Amino acid sequence: MNVQINKIGALIRNERLRRGMTQEELGAKVGVGKAQISKIESGKGLTIKTVNKVLEALELSATVKLVNARSIDKGVIGYVIAAINEFAKTYNLTVREASNYLNRHKGLDFLTEHYEAEHLLSFEDSVQDLARICYNQGGGIL
Repeated sequence: MNVQINKIGALIRNERLRRGMTQEELGAKVGVGKAQISKIESGKGLTIKTVNKVLEALELSATVKLVNARSIDKGVIGYVIAAINEFAKTYNLTVREASNYLNRHKGLDFLTEHYEAEHLLSFEDSVQDLARICYNQGGGIL
């Protein structure tokens, strides 16, 4: 089962209720008070150590799978590099300055998110889109 970290508290609560346990009873098994169990079930104060203690008390186990949630293909990388270079030329910036600016004002996020549409445009149009996105995010270039 794939579960996001912010849903662990709700899963713990559901399992406790399924077993007919009160927060006090689970807290006693874990070695904490009712207030701490309430906090855990609301998703606050979750640490790996805390989650493990609660899971042990409920006789459950969990595994963590680390994955690269965002993989970018070489075509996108090449396009982003070319767009940064074009942005730098258009606004008389170094490539580093352009890259930092686009990163700080969400232009790079925009390019990767909207690659499918943006890479079909001319670089001139893409640079204009980037300038508008960055301007809307507090950048000064337009």
